[in-house]
Amino acid sequence: MYKQPSFSNTIFYSDLDGTLLNNNAELSPKCYADLYRLMDEGLLFSVASARNLTTIRDMLYDIPLSLPVINLNGAYISDIKKMQHIRINGIEAPIKESIAQFIETHNLGVFISVHQGNKDGIIYYKLKNYGEHWYLSDRQSCKDQILVTVDRLSQAVSSEITCFTFIDKKEKLEEVRAFIHENHAHGVKTHLFENQYSKGWFWLTVHSNLATKSQALQFIKEEFNYKDKFLTVFGDGINDIEMFELADTAISVNNAITEIKEKSDLVIGSNEQGSVVNYLSNIKKESVEL
Repeated sequence: MYKQPSFSNTIFYSDLDGTLLNNNAELSPKCYADLYRLMDEGLLFSVASARNLTTIRDMLYDIPLSLPVINLNGAYISDIKKMQHIRINGIEAPIKESIAQFIETHNLGVFISVHQGNKDGIIYYKLKNYGEHWYLSDRQSCKDQILVTVDRLSQAVSSEITCFTFIDKKEKLEEVRAFIHENHAHGVKTHLFENQYSKGWFWLTVHSNLATKSQALQFIKEEFNYKDKFLTVFGDGINDIEMFELADTAISVNNAITEIKEKSDLVIGSNEQGSVVNYLSNIKKESVEL
């Protein structure tokens, strides 16, 4: 049963793409102004996204998020003001070595998110298709993004790997996922989904089994003394399901997938309508009127 959260006694986390952001991966000027005002008024809010910290910073500009940022689906928990990681959940050495060997043996293209020398970067290897090159171009447009191409994967394996990202047609990626699940199901978490900005191309992401939005939220509640506060989350996609199950109040946007809507306490308008920020504004307004 839906119970409206309190503005002052709740921490709020939202997914980015398809939820907080519109279909151009942006906040509208009104949403930006309203969210900035809400943060200034004491809103405890941040984001939980599959994107990396550099991209999130660029998308949200200087909005002063008041809670740690969950990025790469929980591979990182970060302080966006300092651009520093509070916690890193990397893939175990035997698993990353096995996956790298599989990639080389099957001549696959891949993007590998790494952390080395206190810096995040993306290593890419043998790109072949339009979906991969679309992503490369998208990353190249992001300032401060470190991108390195390699002929062999030994450089990547020596770094701390937080995510493998494969981009191809769905059938091909299902074969890759089958190998990973058969050999490493105990140590990794995978997500297979269509890129909403490049239709027809699917992504398979592979993280540590410790890298989930729900586990990151549990860590934040315990480490930052938010155990006594309620948790409200917003989402639209398959990688939001576990945090929906954890939350006191789970809210989906109207454009969310069916599985998410079924786990929701409330369905609001679409991401195109700025519905997350509108909802937060209404919560604040009603708290003032009480």
